[in-house]
Amino acid sequence: MKTLLAYVELSRPLNGIIAFISAWLGGIFAGGHKIENITHVKLIYVSIAALLLLSAGNAINDYCDFNIDKINKPKRPIPSGRINRFHALIFSLIMMFFGIGLGVLINLYAVGIAILVCCLLMSYAVWLKRTPFIGNLVVSSLTSITFISGGVAIGIVHGTIIPAIFAFLFTTAREIVKDIEDTEGDIKNNLNTLAILNPKLATVVALVFMASVIIFSPIPYLFGWYTWHYLAVIILGVDIVLIVLGYRLWKDASKTSCALVQRWMKWDIFIGLAAIYIGIIFNANGGW
Repeated sequence: MKTLLAYVELSRPLNGIIAFISAWLGGIFAGGHKIENITHVKLIYVSIAALLLLSAGNAINDYCDFNIDKINKPKRPIPSGRINRFHALIFSLIMMFFGIGLGVLINLYAVGIAILVCCLLMSYAVWLKRTPFIGNLVVSSLTSITFISGGVAIGIVHGTIIPAIFAFLFTTAREIVKDIEDTEGDIKNNLNTLAILNPKLATVVALVFMASVIIFSPIPYLFGWYTWHYLAVIILGVDIVLIVLGYRLWKDASKTSCALVQRWMKWDIFIGLAAIYIGIIFNANGGW
């Protein structure tokens, strides 16, 4: 039982659930909240695939970051000795296999996306994570692709563009904040993140992307894609929170402060997705 729980921890179940919901919401957003899409079998398949592939990515990332995590995250399953490092790699490859397999049950585009995601996950863990800023953009792109994959599953993609852009901007900001938080361990393992090369620049870039989310947030309302209900939730639940977090980051970019900021951002993205969902629901019902 302890070993099983260790593998669950390795896969980061919360992140996996977020991936599942993101892919599923991508299909809902793309379909304009049509009832038949909520339980669309291919949408369920792609959501499960997203969960499996994210679990695979977390496992292979921990496999590659063994020495870093001994400093930054010593209680994780591999550095704590609860899971053999090689077994974690096998677990990752198995998750990738099943993720691509589910893509086969959807369509060729889904297979292509699943293969692309696997390549990006492995490249990130082995190489791109150690490339300043590029690694952050890869993670953000993977988040965006998750939403788009939901649209691919039901054959409609255009409705996923707004949440994909929102997720890209939001995730990029959070990833840079996480790099600032992990600076100590990254330096000891000779990594070259933007936070290490230029801490002040990293803080500024993170703030720029946080500001980009705020600037982008009213655009769907102004173009009539979502109702005022979306605008109210996004301003109160996302924009104001980001302003507060951005101010804190600007005043204090210490490890403790960054840990607090990135945790709040992790939860705040749910508010953003809820705002989009609410905007679509009211739009589908005539804007009442």
